[in-house]
Amino acid sequence: MACATEFGRRCDGIRLVVWAFSLVLLSPFLAWAGPSIHLPDVTAATGPETPDEVAVRRLLGDYARAIEHKDLALFRTVKPNLTKEEETRLQKAFASVQSQVVKITVQSIQVQVRQATVRLMRRDTIDSSMIASFPQTLLLDREKDGWTIREINR
Repeated sequence: MACATEFGRRCDGIRLVVWAFSLVLLSPFLAWAGPSIHLPDVTAATGPETPDEVAVRRLLGDYARAIEHKDLALFRTVKPNLTKEEETRLQKAFASVQSQVVKITVQSIQVQVRQATVRLMRRDTIDSSMIASFPQTLLLDREKDGWTIREINR
């Protein structure tokens, strides 16, 4: 959009309004596009990821996606030992929100032979406005088909 110099300030304001309006119209589609997993700069500085770390990050993506899409079946695949109490709590949480965007910032992944510990910060945007941010520690088990979550702690 080209503007004449005498109308520069007015055109900058119009550009801002058009940009903001576009963002509002596109935000439902951007939120639905899936979870974002933020990889900290430290990861790049420490060298390439191991195949286990890549698999753990894939699990974290499925974990975030299960929450965002209120997908109990997917949640069960990432945490197969889900208790009845946890399932009830999860269903209540899913029913209490219209939308939820989950952003995970991985702080550390420590892989042992058959287990792993993931420390992360989770930031949830609930119903497009309320933001909750909190740390989580996930204890993982290596199964024959890949990694699963055994325990979720704050």
